[in-house]
Amino acid sequence: MQFGPELHTPVSHRAAGVVILNDAGDILLVREQGVPEQRQKAGLWHIPSGTVEDGENPQDTAVREAWEEAGVRVRLLKFLAAYLGRFPDGVPVLRHAWLAEALPDSTFRPALPDEVLEVRFVSQADFAALYDAGQIRMYHTKMFYEDALREQAMGPGP
Repeated sequence: MQFGPELHTPVSHRAAGVVILNDAGDILLVREQGVPEQRQKAGLWHIPSGTVEDGENPQDTAVREAWEEAGVRVRLLKFLAAYLGRFPDGVPVLRHAWLAEALPDSTFRPALPDEVLEVRFVSQADFAALYDAGQIRMYHTKMFYEDALREQAMGPGP
């Protein structure tokens, strides 16, 4: 066997989300309320995203989380990437993200206001300042944003 089990990284946690950009390249972010069991997330910004539930595929998670966290009905445009990371306790998590567009019936108000304080577009300069100040919840948010900006710069396909 060329690749044995010692090269396998088991992943029991998966997450999925969307990156929504406006024409200027600003990104839609949500700011966490920080529910009691997750106070360490309070005040931090990230893309609309969340846990892939049992029996759910990541695309459906991404669409669901966009509505729940940001009040945005979306159409997924393109798969951006999946990044393997770890939670603060060391448990691996595989995060998936899609470039998406907001549909006309979006409210841009969270369906779960007890989890999300604010929903807004953030410019590239403001994102960089939030990142430098430690206000972006995870490095993967930065990576997904960079992936989406590259896609936006390439424009629509043939």
